[in-house]
Order: sequence, then structure tokens, then C-alpha cells
Amino acid sequence: MSEQRPQPVGRYEVLEDFECHSASVRVLKLEGATEHIDQHVHRRSMQIYLSIGGTARVTVDGVTHLPQPYAALAVWPGSEHGAAPAGSEAILVNISIPPLTADDQLPVTPAEEPEDFRLPRGDSDIED
Repeated sequence: MSEQRPQPVGRYEVLEDFECHSASVRVLKLEGATEHIDQHVHRRSMQIYLSIGGTARVTVDGVTHLPQPYAALAVWPGSEHGAAPAGSEAILVNISIPPLTADDQLPVTPAEEPEDFRLPRGDSDIED
């Protein structure tokens, strides 16, 4: 078993955190508009999200999925992903193979928009 378990990326409750030689399993509870799993990526672990309560909104590489209870969704290494409840509450089982370690849960920071892509703001007259 790994000595360092990953810290939460986002705001949610961890109901169970189990690890064995081949996999780790976390049961996560997300409530209301303020709880979510931030976008993050894993370089080694693939994950399976299994919805067991409520409806979650799981975004993987920019595509939003709404797995209903007892539906599973695979998230492959290198895929940016995160989740939030689609209603008042969602409970997800997160299965990581191999076990998720602290150094394999990397937050995704949004890329800053290049200066030449920014539109002018304010009341100034802009020529076409």
C-alpha cells in the first residue's frame, strides 16, 4: 500500500478510501452547487467512475457525461476530468487502477488566453 494517499482536488466528502495491491477505491459524495471535483489528470492510473446515487455531471476531455445510477464511465490516463452533482447530490465510486497515489493526481490549471486573442473592453471606439 502506498504511504501517501492523494489529497482531494476540489470540495467533496470522501465516504470510503480503500487501497489494495492492484487498485484503490474511493466513494465520493458531492452535494449542492458548491461541491465538485476539480479538473485534474492522472499520468499512470486509469479510473472508472461508477454512479451509485443521484446524478453526476462528469466532464472528460471537455465532453460532459451524465451517468445515471449504476452506470460506469472509464477515464484513461492523460484525460482531463472532473465532476459535480447535476442535482442536489451525487455519490460516485472512483476505482483507480493501479492504485492512485499522491503524485499521480495533478490539478489542471486553465491556460491563460493569449494577449492577441483578448477583445478590448470599455467604451472606446473600435475600428473594424
